[in-house]
Amino acid sequence: MCNINISFKKLIFRYLCIIISITTSQSCFSQIFDASQNPPSVKFKQINTPQFQIIYPTLFEKEAQRMANVLTTIIPDVAKSLGHLPKPISVILQTQGVISNAFVQMAPRRTEFYTIPGQEFDAQDWLNSLAVHELRHVVQFDKLAPNLTAPLFEELKLALFGINLPPWYFEGDAVGIETELTHAGRGRQPNFELVLRANELSKNRFSYSKNYLGSFKDYTPGYYPLGYFMTTKIRRDYGPQILDKILERIKNFPIRPYNFSSSLKKFGGIGTHQLYFQTMTEMDSLWKGQIQKLEPENYSSLNKEIGKIPTSYLLPFLTENGEVICIKTSKVEASKIIIIDKEKNEKNIIKIGYQTEPNLNYKNGIITWDEYRSDSRFGQRSFNVICTYNLSTNTYKQLTHKTRLFSPSLSPDGERIIAVNVTAENIFNLIEISTETGEIIKTYPNPQNFTLQTPGFDKTGEKIIVTAVNEAGKTLILYQNYKQEVLLPQVTQIISRPVFYQNKIIYKAHYNGIDNIYSLNLDDKKINQITNAQFGAYNPSVNEELEILLFNNYKSKGYDANSIDLKASDTFKPFTQANTFVNYFAPVVAQENKPNVFDSIPNIEYPSKKYKEVDHLFYFHSARIINEANDLTDNNNYGLDLVSNNKLNTVASSFGYRYNNALGKSEYRASISYLKYYPQISINYENRARLAYAQQFAGPLVQIVPFNFRENYTSLNINLPFAANWLNKNFYSAFAIETYYSDRYDLTYIPTNFIKSINFPLKYNLSLGLNTRTSERDLAPRWGQNINLAYEHLPFERALRGNNLVFKSLFYFPGFANNHSLSTSFNWQKNSGVYQFTIDLPRASGYANLAGIRDLSNTFLVDYRFPIAYPDWEIGPLAYVKRIKGGFFADFENIGKGSGLRTYGAELRADMNLLRFYLPNFDLGGKIAIPNHQNTKSPIFELILNFNL
Repeated sequence: MCNINISFKKLIFRYLCIIISITTSQSCFSQIFDASQNPPSVKFKQINTPQFQIIYPTLFEKEAQRMANVLTTIIPDVAKSLGHLPKPISVILQTQGVISNAFVQMAPRRTEFYTIPGQEFDAQDWLNSLAVHELRHVVQFDKLAPNLTAPLFEELKLALFGINLPPWYFEGDAVGIETELTHAGRGRQPNFELVLRANELSKNRFSYSKNYLGSFKDYTPGYYPLGYFMTTKIRRDYGPQILDKILERIKNFPIRPYNFSSSLKKFGGIGTHQLYFQTMTEMDSLWKGQIQKLEPENYSSLNKEIGKIPTSYLLPFLTENGEVICIKTSKVEASKIIIIDKEKNEKNIIKIGYQTEPNLNYKNGIITWDEYRSDSRFGQRSFNVICTYNLSTNTYKQLTHKTRLFSPSLSPDGERIIAVNVTAENIFNLIEISTETGEIIKTYPNPQNFTLQTPGFDKTGEKIIVTAVNEAGKTLILYQNYKQEVLLPQVTQIISRPVFYQNKIIYKAHYNGIDNIYSLNLDDKKINQITNAQFGAYNPSVNEELEILLFNNYKSKGYDANSIDLKASDTFKPFTQANTFVNYFAPVVAQENKPNVFDSIPNIEYPSKKYKEVDHLFYFHSARIINEANDLTDNNNYGLDLVSNNKLNTVASSFGYRYNNALGKSEYRASISYLKYYPQISINYENRARLAYAQQFAGPLVQIVPFNFRENYTSLNINLPFAANWLNKNFYSAFAIETYYSDRYDLTYIPTNFIKSINFPLKYNLSLGLNTRTSERDLAPRWGQNINLAYEHLPFERALRGNNLVFKSLFYFPGFANNHSLSTSFNWQKNSGVYQFTIDLPRASGYANLAGIRDLSNTFLVDYRFPIAYPDWEIGPLAYVKRIKGGFFADFENIGKGSGLRTYGAELRADMNLLRFYLPNFDLGGKIAIPNHQNTKSPIFELILNFNL
């Protein structure tokens, strides 16, 4: 017998829903869609222009006014090459978080800018860069489906966007626009193309699917760089109108299979695979020509040679006894700080948590780094804190709490830390704090409000060097006696991580077209070149006593830690090389005929007013098709929901009609969730048809009589969530209270003692979980403890009695090898009265094909899972298989009550992408369950089909 986890019809509809949910415009640096809330203390205002509603916290007035001018000015140029000016859209400036990001979303129609810039961001203003990139996504959306708008079609618009346009196109095109219309942009950065360039020059020409969809086996560029080069080649080879023609054809017939590829073939004569091959062949030739001009050097590694598993040794620092401290990351292990001795042996120091960007510093036996911290309730608010580790006492300390501090760097004696502080209003300054207490010692002024990045002390602890950036570009600033000295003219270079050495500043830049380490002489301002890496050199640090420079040297398998003797006579080479960077975007700049859209931004003062939540509680954006399982038959229920989500994510609601296919009855429903304050409150109402059965006595005979009735069902749920994270641990909890009222009427038969109303039964639910951070290859956390406790009863009901107590658990343990996982789940239930036949426990595999157990009270499930291979198989356009994995299981029921082991068996599964969609990731396979307590132990086969986003 074969049990399919998801029926085919249901899968088709869910697949459409997935496409709707995933095709938000991916942000500049990562992919997020955030439906969380701001703290209620944050008050909002709005500026309305003909094309934009800008919603922003009240203290962000100055920047909101600037963005109103920027957005209004640049939108015609951003839209020009696609031949379509988009309809008005809301722009929400989110100021409470510490992650640099942005996205565009339909349903509801909005774009959100996360206003805090990163610590190694581009050589221009962060919000300006977001404006160009995200507005291009707005144009893409509206070009493809200009007439699908609220209140019925925004989700459909989102679905058509995701089905027809591969992410490499829409993100690559947006990266191209940010590069072609500004003096900066990622298309001008060697680091942006680093992985793709290193793979190509290392003769790792991966398949289209591997470079696009990713790999567990190798570092791949992802669809941002890949898409940038492919979309730029389209425009280079076929002219400025090609993308307009492709999207116009898709718009006119949006349900054509492989729509983008066939449209590309119609207007360009090549399909997607041919475009990929031609792009990679051309870039390989251009990059080989570049590297021949540079004649790069080789450097010996301080770490073990990187084997088959991609691994990086980031931000190396040399200790007083010649050992190396760094952050080690790999696809096998989560990030941790390690020490490498002179024989290249590694010793773990501490496992660390998520960082918005890698940061580490070492001085005098103290290690410091920063880590991300989530807010306990409101997802739009987050923090960045400073942590330390004392090597002499082996003690860890979180030094600050609820701060927005970045890139900590220690004084030579290890007693002070300098870090970048960023307020919610994007005011930047340097903060000096005590390593012992975390208290603020000094605050350094920044009158021009440069975006400050990666500061560091000199050997006296009296001078500070820091990278600074604004719309004019990047420079280095020297702080001495609270005074700023600008050391370099501002340039469109990704200058980063400056450190002192004698009378020099050593830093990373890409003057010769490759990221390398350079030095600036403070006396004569002369620049010398120190490294000449093949792919890129990064993260310099200097031990001034030993006069040794450590840095990262990128190779196709990761970042090595390398060193250079600064005392050697040939270390500081005169900088004579020309910039060899492949300006692949250059011909397209001429097509745009607008080299910098920020050259002439007006300074108009727009009227602003309070953004009143009461005026914006509802935003009906889509009619959503209902296709859901019916409890009584294999035929699904069908219907329509009108869906509303307001733009600050504080109210979600829906109103709908459903046809009950089993009973042939109409049903109606409504729901609303209010999420602004700490409790999350949801109210749901349904007027629905029901079917029940009753005994009817006719003399000695007993008949089972079916009867119908209708029910007004109203439920209330109050949820109190809590979240926390520290180091490599993530904690969550939630306490929820649920109740409902049911009023039954229109009975076709009235059984004896039939209850016509159920009055407010109560259910309490407590969830707790503590899990460790996972690596890319982990199938589950190495350690995890998750429990759920639920209790139901009827305190306000006289006619009904009973209660239901349920305990569920899931624990994770390390397996016998890396990325193996052992999980155990013990579950227990005790119930009575009306809950007597309720089973809320996870069941043994194959239970639907086994004889039932009366009074099931507990289950114990044991699983051992492990990866088998990482094949990276491209099966034409149908599937791309990343990982094959297996597992064994043994499932017990009613332990201690005579049953025990119910089934055992094995499973074989694969992680893959289907039809070249980036998301969802599918988990497809099969399971064989062997019954233990049956006369014939016929195996039960199950097909497993799961997906995740």
